[in-house]
Amino acid sequence: MRWLGLTNFQGWISRLVLMIAAASLLLASSARAADMKDLTQNLPRGFFGEFSWDGDRTVQNVVITLDSVRALNDKHAEALGCGSYEVGRQVTKIKVQMFVRLSDLQVEIFELSPEGNAPFETGGSHRGKLSKDFQRIEAQWTTTASKQRGQLRLRAAPSLTCSPAASM
Repeated sequence: MRWLGLTNFQGWISRLVLMIAAASLLLASSARAADMKDLTQNLPRGFFGEFSWDGDRTVQNVVITLDSVRALNDKHAEALGCGSYEVGRQVTKIKVQMFVRLSDLQVEIFELSPEGNAPFETGGSHRGKLSKDFQRIEAQWTTTASKQRGQLRLRAAPSLTCSPAASM
């Protein structure tokens, strides 16, 4: 008889552990969805800063404006917008596509459709990290063909347009 009572107790404990595990998975899924909502609603729509090629002291002023931010799924978001790079008096305007991985805020930024007189490299991407408070992006550009690298450092701004950084 005593053995039968112990078996029921162990079965009850097993069911309790299973229910706690299921509840934890449900809460983790809800927390991820809330984080995605936080990202899509609170990611600043403007960033400004600098880019420089490794080994080159020339600093390029950068402005990026994000027109839209949307969830692709529960793990990734996409932001679309425009930007500009300014070196001296030469300005290149670009379109921007940024992907953000929610789990660790890793970003990949693609620059498309350059308009301007200066030579501009679009064969590659910036890979880096968005800060937890969404206020900074630190990324490294790698050119696909030559593997040439450069560093991008951006800070959030409350309101920007896709104009040169020096004219702000």
